[in-house]
Order: sequence, then structure tokens, then C-alpha cells
Amino acid sequence: MDERSVRAAWEEFVESGHVHEGVRGSIAESWQRSKTHRVAIGRAEAPLASEAELHRRRHENSALVCAARPALKASAAFLSDASSMMILTDISGMIIETEGDQRIVQSGRANHLEIGGYWNEANIGTNAIGTALSMRKPVQVHAAEHFCTEIQKWTCAAAPICDPVDHDVLGIVDISGPAKLFNPQSLALAVSIRLQIEALLTQSARAEHAALVCHYFAKRSRWATDEIIAIDRRGMVVRATSRALDEANFSSPVSDTAKAFTALKGVPLSDWPEKLEKIIRHASAHVVLHEGEEVGAIIISKSRRHGPARSALAAERDLPAELRDALADLLADDRSAGARNSPRDVPDASVAATGTQHSRQAARRPTPQRDPPVAAFVAEDPAVARIVRQVETAAARHLPILIRGETGTGKEQLARHAHATSGRGGAFVPINCAALPESLIEAELFGYADGAFTGARKGGAIGLVREADGGTLFLDEIGDMPVALQAVLLRLLDDWTVRPVGGARHKVDVLLVSATNAKLDRAIAEGRFRSDLLYRLNVLEVVLPSLADRSDFEPILRHLLKEIDADREISQAAIVSLADKPWPGNIRELRNTLARLTLSGNDRIIDDKVIEMMAVHSPSSGSLRDTQRARVLAAHTEAAGNISETARRLGVSRNTVYRALDPHGRS
Repeated sequence: MDERSVRAAWEEFVESGHVHEGVRGSIAESWQRSKTHRVAIGRAEAPLASEAELHRRRHENSALVCAARPALKASAAFLSDASSMMILTDISGMIIETEGDQRIVQSGRANHLEIGGYWNEANIGTNAIGTALSMRKPVQVHAAEHFCTEIQKWTCAAAPICDPVDHDVLGIVDISGPAKLFNPQSLALAVSIRLQIEALLTQSARAEHAALVCHYFAKRSRWATDEIIAIDRRGMVVRATSRALDEANFSSPVSDTAKAFTALKGVPLSDWPEKLEKIIRHASAHVVLHEGEEVGAIIISKSRRHGPARSALAAERDLPAELRDALADLLADDRSAGARNSPRDVPDASVAATGTQHSRQAARRPTPQRDPPVAAFVAEDPAVARIVRQVETAAARHLPILIRGETGTGKEQLARHAHATSGRGGAFVPINCAALPESLIEAELFGYADGAFTGARKGGAIGLVREADGGTLFLDEIGDMPVALQAVLLRLLDDWTVRPVGGARHKVDVLLVSATNAKLDRAIAEGRFRSDLLYRLNVLEVVLPSLADRSDFEPILRHLLKEIDADREISQAAIVSLADKPWPGNIRELRNTLARLTLSGNDRIIDDKVIEMMAVHSPSSGSLRDTQRARVLAAHTEAAGNISETARRLGVSRNTVYRALDPHGRS
């Protein structure tokens, strides 16, 4: 049907309730639903959420937003040329992100087609967002196909985004523009963007499950006589001991044990212990973090009967090949002196969740108390020893410290050393500045009061800055800090006072340590970093050398190996062989390599033959360079051409990315 015929059919439906046979089935069904919902045809605006509700929804959907943002950013130029905008909504139809032609974005505000608008069918009748949610299928709604007259000036195409694990709808990606500029390819683009987002969600899910499996095997060695179950944040069983589900002491009969925990889906992991008691008796939940986010839990359950436990070492040998490297990284991170006690890695590989109610932040980060003693920072190289002495002096005098250096050189470990030697009794609280969403900055840093907004946790949240009160606040990756966060930090540095959302002001006392691998002078020249903030952060500025430029390679190697596996030794020939390697990933790469070496053989001594065997089974240097360059190019594309984001995803310095992108390999 042409537009004139569709409009005539719509008028006929409004007047008589009869649907013309030429109207598409999806539109006819949506009109009927709109009528059932008693949507007024003259409604011109969708409901608009409060700032507090919007904040909560964005927080709950942060994983979806992170997966969608690269696709949205990459499509921005195309959408601008096409006089269109792209929209991301959550499962309720609330718009949480927009991108595209700013003139179209501005015109959408007249109908609340903007961030915070609720666009389900019950609120605004037939529209691509709401109809795609109802149908769980891609749909295009053009002009008079919309139910409300004021919305008929739009043409929209939307596709639902599904969770790659349980296939539940997470939200909608929509392309909207003026009806007079109808583009039949919009639906194909929406579906294409949907597939890109779901691909990134799949990568994240695999990484989350790999983290859960690694933690599961780590726990096997500690609770060898108990049954252990790894459950993801959806309540789905990822891994379990052989008798765990059969022998688990369930509180009520369960027909499908693999789905026994799905009631936990949507429940904050800090509330799992309370909910778990209603599912399984005599069990404890240990929350697992991956890249600062709660991804699931390890359930330790007393079985109805005890039998001989399977060897944890045998279980480790059964670990799928693709997860052996991840387990090696976990062992290195969990045991080495350089283990990161950050939002990405926490002590003991997990945070124990007890029956006491904790805030989400408390589950993710250290509680405000003295951190356990940390291993000494290896500094037998004279230049590094001088840096350590300077840092210790500045920390004792409560002076801000800026640590610069390539990725993997030990910047956070040096910051932890500063905290440990400062005499401060509070916690060491790390913040990845590049990972803080702008919409969550205030609440994450300063917390919120009880009842500050709908859905706020009972008792509120203390916030990261107050967690560091009396201790150390570590700002990592400050070179990629959003401008909004820079302004917030400047306010904090003025008087060291924080005000939680909906709460009263509090004075704080923290040691401030920052780190970056970026060239801040270039960032200042490009307007990406404020010079007045830099002057506040670099009262002492030190630069850690790369591992290749240090003279204490052997002490570092022996120290790391002792922390990874105290019973393992290494021959002098093996040390010489390793010392000859370039180590672009610096100490972090060396640490992970040593962890892999401890898993690659059963001999007590690591010799040069083991290293040669690893090299034989590795790609040739030329092939390896090609593979690494392809990996960087893929990440660069996914990051929409953003060098800093590419470096962050790969865990390398920006200079490494620049070299990989140069076809001639030049710096």
C-alpha cells in the first residue's frame, strides 16, 4: 500500500475498528494492541523518565551500552549524512543512548524521542521500538503506520537485541528520521547493527564464562570435599563438580537442576546469599568479578553425602585448551606480587558475599580498612630504586603522585607500594578512569543516600572516594579520562569534600596517585585533557622504564616465579633465553609467560628446553607479526578508530597500536 492508502486505512480503523486487508499484519496487530492499551491517538509525547530513574536504568544496562557504543559511534557519520539518528533502548523501551544527526536528535525532543523517553506500545502506540519489543522481531514503521497522529511524521526501523546466552531480549536498536526521507534500507542497517552488538555481547559472555571457569578450578583446590557450582549472572550453570547438581541439598524438589538457579536472574549478586537460602541449603556464594563487573558466583555446597573428591590437579588437566591461558593469567594475577587488586582482579580471585547486605560498590571494591601487606616492589635497578625512594617520600608527605610508563611496567604495583609505605590506615581504592560512564560518575565516586532515587539500594552507597578516606585513591588511565570526570575531580581537589547524591557533604583525607601511558602534553594540546588538572596531579612525576631498559630482569623473574609457584625453579640458561626476548608487554607479559611455563610441564625445574618447545609450537615471527597486526586492526575497527580504546581493549600501549597500524612497522 502507498502512504495515502495506509493513511486511509488508519482513519478507517480509528473510526470503525475495522482493519483494511491491505495493511501489513504486524502493523494491524499493533494497532489492535494500541487500542487495547487505550492509547489516545492525539498523544504527542512519550512519558519521560526522571534523572534518577534514567541513572538507574543506564547503570543496570551498562553492559548493553558498552557493547552498543562502538557501533553507534561508527555509524554516526553515515547517520548524519542520511538525516537520521540511531537509538538504543532497554527492555522497557526506555531510550538510553542516541547518536547521529544532531538536528534530528533535537527535533525528536518535541515527542520525547530522546534519552529517557519510554517508547513501548502501551505508552505511545504503534512505533518501531515498541512494536519490535512486542513482536521480538525486526520491524519498520513508516508515517501513518504509527498509531498516534503526532508521531506519523517519523519513519523508524528497529531490531531487538538478544542476550547470546539465554536469548532474552535486552533492548532495541532503532533508526529514526523524518518520514519524508524514508529509506527502505534502514531496517537492514538496524539488523546489521544488532548483529554487531550481539557479537560483542557474545565476546563478553565468553570472557565472563571463561573467568567463572577459571575461578571454579581455583576453588576446587580449596574446597576439595565440597560440591562446587559456577553460575553466571543470569543464574545459568556454567560448570559444576560431577555430583554437585545431583547431590545438592535443594530446599524444594527441582525437575531440571540445570535451571534451578534461574530465579537469581536480575537479582544483584550482593543479594544472592539471601536468595540462595531459598534454593539450596548449606551453601555459600562467592562473587566473581571480570573487568570490574560482577559476572556470576561460585556456589560452595555441602552435598547430602560425602565421597572421595576428584583431584583438583586432575581437574586442571581437563581444562579446555582455550581456557588454559586464561587460567595461567588467573594464577599469575592471583598469586604474584604484581597481582592487581583492582576492579578487574580482587584478592583470592573473588569477593565472599555473606548474608549481610552490601552495596554493589562494596561487592566490587575493597572495604575501607587496611589492605593486607603487599610484597616488596622489586627495584634493584638503580634508576628504579631512585624512583621508589622519591615515591615513598612523596607518599609520606601526602603529596599527589603521577606515575607514567608503558602498559605492564608496574604502575599500579608502584602505587600500591606507595600506599603500603605511607603509613595510612585506610584502603587502597583503584579507579579505571577510562571505564567510568559519564552518566554514572557522580554516583560511582561520591555514592548516594538511602532512597536517593527509585531502585537505590537500601542504606545507599558510600562511593569510591569515601572508601579511600584515610587511604589511597588510585586514578588509572587518566589520559583517557572523560572531560566530565576531569571537572568532577577538580571540584574534589579544591576542598576534598564529597556530597553523595541526595546526601550531606563529607570531608575526606586521601593520598592521590595517578597513572597513565598516554602523552598528556599531546592530550592537552588537542583539548582532551585539562592543564589545570595535570598541575594538581603531578606534584611528583616519575616515569617507570620498560622491562627491556631495566638491569634487574633476573630478580624480577625470580620474584614473580616464587609468587606463582614457590616449588618451581628455573635454570640459568632459561633465564638467559627469556632475557633475550623483547617483552613488549613488559612485566605483565613476563608474569603471564612464567605462569604458562609452570602449567606446560611437570618438571620441578624450568629449563631452556621447555622454552624452546613453547617457541616451536608458536607461530613463526613473521606469521606472529601478521597475526598480531590483524588482531590490532580488528580491535581498531571495533573501537571505531579510537586509538586509546583500541589500546585499552588489547592491554597494550598506544604506541604499540600506532606501530601495528603502520604498514611499514614504523614508530
